[in-house]
Amino acid sequence: MKLKMAAEIEKGNILVIDDDPLLTRTLKKILERSGYCVDVAGNGFEGIKKAKSGFFHLVLCDIRMPGLDGLMTIRHIQDFQQRAGAGKSGFIVMTAYDGDDTRHQSCQLGVTEFLIKPFDLPKFLEVMDHHTRPLVKKTPLEEVKILNEKLRRLLSAMDEKVSDDLTRPDRKY
Repeated sequence: MKLKMAAEIEKGNILVIDDDPLLTRTLKKILERSGYCVDVAGNGFEGIKKAKSGFFHLVLCDIRMPGLDGLMTIRHIQDFQQRAGAGKSGFIVMTAYDGDDTRHQSCQLGVTEFLIKPFDLPKFLEVMDHHTRPLVKKTPLEEVKILNEKLRRLLSAMDEKVSDDLTRPDRKY
């Protein structure tokens, strides 16, 4: 998946890590329709690899997965971001198993939210918005730069289209 550049991001980049392919596909569709750029990983190892290849404002991670559990996955991503001097992602855990020990360990890792599956869709989207908004916040100058970049791309695309039309041999004027 190609991550969007800053000028294209509406609400932020999100990585969903879960071993349930139906859930990851569903969350991807829901989040993309809500304006997020989303990538998915089917296990912790794949999630770490994707987190190393691009920046995500927010990482949603299942706790119980085969191979590498969610807490270890988060720990590895955080360690990589710290060593690389990369931006820090926000982390939200998703689980069907609510336990005090898991909550405590999640808090120690700096996880900002603990979602119990199945979760209410409006509440889920509210949580996503709440946790990505401060991470994607832009100054007025950044907003102007983003709008200028969008305008530049639009004008460039229009210019290419006109040039293509003018150079077509079958075109009569």
